[in-house]
Order: sequence, then structure tokens, then C-alpha cells
Amino acid sequence: MTFFVVSYLLLLTLALTLVPVLLRSYRRGKSLTTILRKTQQDMAETLRAAENYRVACEHAPDGIIIQDMRGRIIWANRAYGRIHGYDTAALIGRNPLEFVFSPDRTPPPEEIEAFRYNAADEEALGLKLYRNTRSDGTDFWNQISVSIRRAADGRESAILVCRDVTEQVERENALRDVSQKLEYEATHDSLTCVPNRAAFMTFMEQTVARPDHRALGLLHIDLDNFKIVNDTHGHSAGDAVLVHTAAIVQATIGDRDLVARIGGDEFVVVCPDTADLAALDRLSTDILTLLEEPFEWSNRIMRVEASIGAAFSDSGDLPPDELLLQADFALYEAKRAGRHCVALYDEELHARHTRELQYATELTEAIDTGAMDHVFQPKMDLETQQIIGFETLVRWTHPRDGTIPPDAFLPIAKDLGLLGALDLLSMSAAIDEKRRLNLLGYGDIDMAFNASPELLSHPEFINRLIWGVEAAGIERHQIVIEVLENTDFGEATETASHASIIADLRAAGFQVHLDDFGIGFAGLSHLASLDVTGVKIDRGLISVMLEDPTSRKIVRKIVELSNDLGLGVVAEGVEDLHTANTLRAMGCGMMQGYWLSRPLQPEDLASWLANRVAGPQDRSA
Repeated sequence: MTFFVVSYLLLLTLALTLVPVLLRSYRRGKSLTTILRKTQQDMAETLRAAENYRVACEHAPDGIIIQDMRGRIIWANRAYGRIHGYDTAALIGRNPLEFVFSPDRTPPPEEIEAFRYNAADEEALGLKLYRNTRSDGTDFWNQISVSIRRAADGRESAILVCRDVTEQVERENALRDVSQKLEYEATHDSLTCVPNRAAFMTFMEQTVARPDHRALGLLHIDLDNFKIVNDTHGHSAGDAVLVHTAAIVQATIGDRDLVARIGGDEFVVVCPDTADLAALDRLSTDILTLLEEPFEWSNRIMRVEASIGAAFSDSGDLPPDELLLQADFALYEAKRAGRHCVALYDEELHARHTRELQYATELTEAIDTGAMDHVFQPKMDLETQQIIGFETLVRWTHPRDGTIPPDAFLPIAKDLGLLGALDLLSMSAAIDEKRRLNLLGYGDIDMAFNASPELLSHPEFINRLIWGVEAAGIERHQIVIEVLENTDFGEATETASHASIIADLRAAGFQVHLDDFGIGFAGLSHLASLDVTGVKIDRGLISVMLEDPTSRKIVRKIVELSNDLGLGVVAEGVEDLHTANTLRAMGCGMMQGYWLSRPLQPEDLASWLANRVAGPQDRSA
């Protein structure tokens, strides 16, 4: 019994001892199994990830390489070899610096050998763009990204990713080129390649806005008789003259100066560093001297002459447009002084400019209100000595300065664009005076008025003229429109050209004369192309014809040609009986001038006509 009890206790003790051990073993085994399974899963996942990474790297469109810190390739994918045109296996162990550049741009061997990546050099890492060369010698744009990675054992390596971005770069370059071209064309003259008016104004504004701005000089250059070059040699010759002028001016001015073409034959020079008007005068003289030198174009010797107006601001606060206005006025003064010279906008010119600006305001008001005066100069038939017509001449009586001569206010009216309005007043005065003459019994006397290009271009000109003469009961053929011979007429076939307007006037029954004939450069061609009824020989030829044989020959030929063409001929500016008799002997039909009469006031016409007996006497005696 005791044996069994002892055995039972021993077994119970053993059981109590082994059970925890077995339980712990069981739990440990189960945990190991779990860990083992987890490890197996992690390894499988890692292998799958590694395979994915391998597949991704092998088949990526971008080139990928791994390099040691000396730049030697450890591994490269297929795309890297394809992009550079090499077999991938042949690149292992090589530094890309050995083969990615053309021979003339490849670094020397010692430089390649000394190359090292520096993980701390952020400037050398990141995204870069290089022009590389393939194995076949073709260049391409390579976008490269470099990053440094440290392995668990502490070793560093460089991972390089590259992409062929040639198409993108070329597209961006093309867009940039187009943008730069458009910007250039917007700021430069296409013919002479110098800046244009917009660039000139921008440069002026930027110069004035500079903190160190103190003084500013400006030259306004205008070529003399440029139209003659185009008419004589053609527009290609004119273009050559403009290009030559731009080159001469560009070579003469300073480094900080700017030359710009602001009109057909107009240039300006901005001089930020000029000292005074004297310096501008010297520069202008140098330009004129160089322009005088002949140059060859298309086997022809060409010469350029110009007029220059110079203005200077030493205060730094004169607006650019005001300085340009001063240079314009100085240029006009140079033209008025005979051309081919320099005019400086000094104190004297400033006083005159101020006076003319005041005149401009007052003249505008006088034209707008119809407060202009008109006088009438008679024309006589040289054979019968009968008065056959009058020319309407505009006059301006200033409320303070009295009578202002036409050569003083007509240029102002032209600059203001008021010549058309001024001529409309003359047209109305001519119609009114012709109506009064008809009522007085002088219905056979015609009436003339001047028509500027601005009036010819007026859309209502012919309609107003027809309405005026119809309302006054005037025969249309008794109205003469005098048009300057140097007008740019264009072609009669061109709608709204001045030649076409003249044809319309003739079709409506009016007479048209070419005024100041004989001093232009296309007068004879105008006789052939324009539908005119007569010519007025310029007073400049008439006044010297007795002393100058050449002028006398020219007048004789004009008279003969006009008579052959059936055109009326009027000689203007006749001052004495001898000139009148010489013209009559040549066959000239009509004349006007001080020998016959000075221009008459409207209220004096009737008495002058009534008191005139057989004919005028020689008033030079």
C-alpha cells in the first residue's frame, strides 16, 4: 500500500514538474513555427520585390546605372546602353566621362582618373542637363539625376538616372527662338535692323527714369530729297540709302547712345552721356560729313544728304515727348534754312517755338470758326489783255500781330493736319466771290482755288464742291482747282488716289491745273498720266528767265509742249512788261503777277474791274 502511495506521489510530482516544461516547449515550438513561417513569407516578399525592382530597372525607358564613388559603372540597364549607343556589358567598369562627350569635349585622362563623387556637394548632385554624344557621333540632350546611397556596410555608391530629352529641348529652343524673333521684330526696324519708334520711346523713358540720370541729348535726322532717290533710282535704291544711313549713324555714335528709325526716312539718336548742345553739334556735323561720302550700290554712285535737329535737356526732368518735340522743331528750322545742315534748339529757337505753339492754338481756332481772310489775284489773257480769272488766296489777320504771311502759317496748318479744312474755306470763298461776280455781269471770269493733298483726300470734297456751285448757279467749267505739281498722285486706276480724284473732278466738269509746274521731278510724266486742263509755270522760273538762258529755254519748252497737248498755260510771278512780252512771244496764253495787280480784297474787285481800261501799263517805270 505504501508502495503505491509513494509511487502515486512520485508520479504526481513528476507530472506537476513536467507539465509546465512541456507546455513551455509546446508554446516555444509553436512560436518558432510562426517565426519560421513569417521569415519564409518575408524572404518570398523580398525576392518578389527584388524581382520587381530588377524588372523595373531592366525595362525602364530611362537609363539607370550604379557607379562607385570614382565614377566607374558597377551596373547599367539596357536603356542606358541604348540611349548612348553602346552594349551595356561593355560599359561595366568604365567612367561615363570617357564616352559621353565628343572627342573635342572629352576631359583628359588625368582629369577622369581624378574624378570623385562627393556626397556633401549638393551642387554636383540633383538634376542636370548635358549635351552628350552617342557612339555614332550624333549629339543629344541628356537630362541626368545623380543621388548618393550608403550601404549597410558603410560603402557609398552613386545612382544615375538619365533621359534623352532632345525633342523637348529642341521644341523649347524653337519656341524661344520664335519668341525672341517676335520680340526683335516688335522692337526693331526690319530694313535697317536698328530699333524702331517703340523701342526708342522705351529707351528714352528708361533713361529718364534712371537714378543717375542728369542730362539727355536727342538728334532728329531726316534725309534730304529722299523721294527723288525713289523716283529716280527706284525703291531698292531708297532702301540701300536707308541701310547705309543707319550703318553710318550707328558707327558714329557712342556705346551708350541709341539710333532708331522712327519714320520713312527719319532717324533719331538718343545720347544719355552728352555734355551740352555743343557736343550734339559736333556729333551731328560728324554724321553729316560721313553721310556726304559717296557709296556704290548696284554699279551706281549714291550720295546721301540730311538735315539734323538737335535738342538737349540738362535738368533731367524734361519728358521724352517734349524733348522729341524740340528736336522736331529744330529739324524743321534746318529744313527751312536750306537743308543739309544742323539746327540747335537753343534759347532763340525756343522763343520762336513758343510763339509758333501759340500761333498753332490761335490758327486752329481761326480755321474752326472760319475767321480766315481771302484775297483774289487776277489772271490776264496775254493776247487780248482781258481779265479771264482770279486765284483765291488765304490770309490770316492775327488779332495781336496783324497779317501773318502764308509761308509762316501754312506750315503750321500742315503740321496740325488742317490744310484740308483751310482749303475748304478757300473753296467756299471762291464760290461766294464767283457768285458775286456773276451778279455783277462778269460771268465769263473763272475762279481758282488751291487744293492740297489733304483736301483731295477729303471724302466729301467733290460732293461739297458740286453742291456749292449748283447752289450758287455757277457753271462748273468756270471753277479751277489748282493742285501742286509735286503732289504724290498715285495711279488713276487706284481707288481714292489723288490721280483718281482729279479724274473725277474732270468728269464732273471742273478744270484742274498743275501749280508750281517746272520745278518738280515728274512734271512731264504727270502731263501724260493726269487728266488736267492746264499748268501754271512756277514763279521761280519766270522771275529769272530774262537773265538765265537755261530757265528761258525750260519755260519755252513747257509752253510749246503744253500748247501741243492743248493745255492752258499760266505764267505766275510776272513782275514787268518785258517779261510779259517775252512770254507772249513764246506763245504763253495767260499770266498773273504784281505787274498786273497785287492780290485784291473782295470789296475791291468790282471797282478794279470797272476802272480797268484797255490793259495794264508797265508799272516798273
